[in-house]
Amino acid sequence: MPMKLFMVHEDPWHAGNPYIYTLIEGIQRSHPDCEIGWGRELFWSDDIYSFNIVHFHWPQTFMGKDSHSETDLLHHIERMKSSGVKIVATCHDLEPHYDQFADKAESMRIVYSHCDAIIHLGEYSKKLFEQQYPDATHFYVPHHLYDTVYTHFPSREESLRYLGLPQDKNYILCFGAFRAKQERQLIISLSKQLHDKNVVILAPSYMNIWWHRFRLPLNCLQKWFYERHYRIRCTGNTWRAVSDDTLPYYYGAADIVLVQRVKILNSGNALMPMLFGKVVVGPDCGNVGPLLRHFNYPVFSVGDISQIVDCVKKAFQMGREGFGIQIQTQQLVEFATTVIVDKLYNVYQQIIADG
Repeated sequence: MPMKLFMVHEDPWHAGNPYIYTLIEGIQRSHPDCEIGWGRELFWSDDIYSFNIVHFHWPQTFMGKDSHSETDLLHHIERMKSSGVKIVATCHDLEPHYDQFADKAESMRIVYSHCDAIIHLGEYSKKLFEQQYPDATHFYVPHHLYDTVYTHFPSREESLRYLGLPQDKNYILCFGAFRAKQERQLIISLSKQLHDKNVVILAPSYMNIWWHRFRLPLNCLQKWFYERHYRIRCTGNTWRAVSDDTLPYYYGAADIVLVQRVKILNSGNALMPMLFGKVVVGPDCGNVGPLLRHFNYPVFSVGDISQIVDCVKKAFQMGREGFGIQIQTQQLVEFATTVIVDKLYNVYQQIIADG
């Protein structure tokens, strides 16, 4: 049946990752009768009351960049609900990451506590929230692979050439922003434990180089030190994402992928390597641990990161045996964008039908 859906984001195509816009594009392809809106101005306007569903993603980030208060958000949601709008949220986080928009943590509580339905990317948060927010209906809809975005899969040789990397090394890829000192310390500790000059850690966002005449020499020296001493290679841009054109070359060059988080609920970086047939090592926490264990990937305890070196060695062995490629078809069957879009659309229909 026709549906009007609003995704709460200022601009899904400039969100820092493809999560929302790939779902929008997938729904528009498969279900053209579904009208989808987004945007800050529309969210706060009276036109929002014409939508069947208002779907929140990262409310703390949305409110952290907004001039409205959290009280405004509360009253706005209450008016939407009284007008018959269904409030839905995807549980990307239980709380803000470290100090990022920590002052807007109340936005998350307001949204979650007023939801008609909460969508989870794993069973861990679903079970947790079923107890915490019993008035909402809870659904499990997995994170999708970005198979509609990344369709070029360069060879290892081509990738190393593109990135200017030597061919006689083994590469561990750590993608995504380094959100706290603990995450940087994790890969420094790994480098020390491996103590192998043939293993290089590709961490594009490890540190930032300030292009200031007084800071630049020191930053460049520090970058050189990390590369020389710990074999950590970075781009010097901590918050600028690797472009969609360049990203496949990083995965093409990598022997294995490491999710460097020590405090996490979900991570697209745990799923993305599957699209490229790579073995993943990650933390046994939140929804990430069960996802990796589901495919028999190595996981380490965040309470004992000394385990990580054994996990990495095991992952290298699994990679050499072609394990990542062997289970790639199964992963595409479970997490392809078209599969997840249909699951999400069915959830929307059920929410509306339940009244």
